[in-house]
Amino acid sequence: MGTVAEFIERIKQREGFKFDGQVAKILDVDSRQLATYKSRNSLPNKYQEWYCSKYDVKFKDFHEDIELVNKNINIKREDSVVDARYIIDLQKEKIEHQQAEINRLTAIVHKQKETKNKPAFHFKTKCNYEFRTCTFSNHEVYGDVNMTGFTLNELNSITAEKWSERFHPDSLQTIMATTNSDPPVFVHNIWKHILWKSKDDKYLMFNIESYYSRDEKVIRSYYYWVNGDIEGKS
Repeated sequence: MGTVAEFIERIKQREGFKFDGQVAKILDVDSRQLATYKSRNSLPNKYQEWYCSKYDVKFKDFHEDIELVNKNINIKREDSVVDARYIIDLQKEKIEHQQAEINRLTAIVHKQKETKNKPAFHFKTKCNYEFRTCTFSNHEVYGDVNMTGFTLNELNSITAEKWSERFHPDSLQTIMATTNSDPPVFVHNIWKHILWKSKDDKYLMFNIESYYSRDEKVIRSYYYWVNGDIEGKS
């Protein structure tokens, strides 16, 4: 059997009310009197008759309709539990994803330490280039050249011509094949697996990226040592 509290809650549901005082107003009863009915769980028949007339409910179905409020409340509670579990599962999944990403980045950091944090490129060369005569001059070297067996001073004392002679003939041909007798204002080249002789006359493998500025008459080349570079091998 429905209680007065359920009676009030059912009207609030039907009318979209939030407060008992709004129910008292629609019933045309003093708020304190309604509170008394609620506390005593005693409701005069005239309000039951009013409810049945207002919401087109048969008198015999009055309590059954009023008790629906409990079912609705229970459904809301169950939905809240489901929503809470759903949110918890999402948070758990997010935490697991974040942990996996942290583990991945940590592994990269450890690998970088193992490879002594090699720079983005190993060394760089800079020289002047005159395209009309296809000649090089003022050759300079910067960066990590340990893999070559030479010191920076030794490499900077090598002329551009002698530097070119240290390329494997096939590699030099690959590079020279891109030479243009009338180059544009700016040229960007990438060569993979180029062979160049180290100090002990053994060939080292490099990936080379070069930039030529016709206005400056300068070629800047970046040498990536494939042999000792994990990324270069991939």
